[in-house]
Amino acid sequence: MRAVVRLNLLVGAAFMVALLLSLFGLTHQAKTDIVRELEAGMTVADQILAQAGGDPARLDALLTTELRHLRLVKLPAGVSPPPFEPEQVPRWFASWTWPADMPLIERRQPLPDGQVLVVMADPGDELEEVWESALHVFMLFIGGAFLSISAITWGVTQGMRPVGQVLAALDQIQQGHFTARLKAYSVPEANRLADHFNRMAQALEQEQADNRRLTRELMALQEKERAYLARELHDDLGQYLTGIRAQAYLLTQAADNQPLVSKTAPLIVRDCEAMQQGFRRLIRSLHPVILEHLGLEESLRSLAEQWQQSSGVQCHLTIEQLPLLSDETSTHLYRLLQEALNNVARHARASIVQIRIHVAHKQLKVCVDDDGVGFAANVRPGVGLRSMHERARYMNAELTLSSSAGRGVQLSVNLPVEAGVKA
Repeated sequence: MRAVVRLNLLVGAAFMVALLLSLFGLTHQAKTDIVRELEAGMTVADQILAQAGGDPARLDALLTTELRHLRLVKLPAGVSPPPFEPEQVPRWFASWTWPADMPLIERRQPLPDGQVLVVMADPGDELEEVWESALHVFMLFIGGAFLSISAITWGVTQGMRPVGQVLAALDQIQQGHFTARLKAYSVPEANRLADHFNRMAQALEQEQADNRRLTRELMALQEKERAYLARELHDDLGQYLTGIRAQAYLLTQAADNQPLVSKTAPLIVRDCEAMQQGFRRLIRSLHPVILEHLGLEESLRSLAEQWQQSSGVQCHLTIEQLPLLSDETSTHLYRLLQEALNNVARHARASIVQIRIHVAHKQLKVCVDDDGVGFAANVRPGVGLRSMHERARYMNAELTLSSSAGRGVQLSVNLPVEAGVKA
């Protein structure tokens, strides 16, 4: 059921209850007022009867006079007057307001001719007034209910229109159409909702564009990694294997030639050592095996030293305290710092990099600062920055980057740990 229908039903029910209570109060008060009016009318009747006395002319004149709240009937002795019958009031309303068991108010005056003049209280006029008041109250409540329901219907319809448009726009968002936007509204609350929605849709659209761009970059990076592996295997390791195979074949053909064997054997050993070094270099690029042998602290020191030698940028590493970390966390932290240093080498044009690792307030704090060119605030993160954020999120850590053009980059990682335990 629509909200406007539910609200109108609630308002209609409230008006109905108020109407019934008003009619109940009106009829309840009407009984008291009618009794009071009829008693006042009978007081007047007593005075008229006292003045008329036994004068038949005056009594006949009373019979032809219309008196408010009084009904005069001349009846034979011993005959009861007819019961009250409402004329201008519905019977159900008359019986509800003035029930049949209400006590009769009447006076009897014997006449000279043996008949009896019966003066009875007549509630007809009062019942008509009460009925008219009830009709007025009923029409007033009906008109008020109609105006209220009309105003509510119009207001809710106008108010729900933005909601319907928001739902339609959300459906478009759900289907992947992030270009959906809402127009401005005259209602401040609806306009704020539209502004928030438009900013959300714009962020989702930008995120979708970034994801597509990052997907392309990841695919390019994947192809680059595959090309690198193929080149390493073919140009380096493949050549060594070809040389070893040729030298081994030469040995099989000249087994009796001792000088040739003595010359060829060292070459095979040399090529095997070179191939082994190539395998180790390839494995290190795929997985930091050094962590398993040296631990995180020594691996980071080795990383900083090797990076400084390869990049030509001074790297100062300070490790004040390093708690015990799981193998996965150690790997992610190692890769995160490796990616941070690679970004410095590729983009920063820095001369000095400061790395500080310490524990404070049950958090492992890692800070990487460089004196490079920095980057603008509106730069879009690439694969490297995204991978760093993903690794931080996986470790349940907080990664923040701050930079401004010409002032380098400050990277901070806060990792919740149990402080006080050194690796």
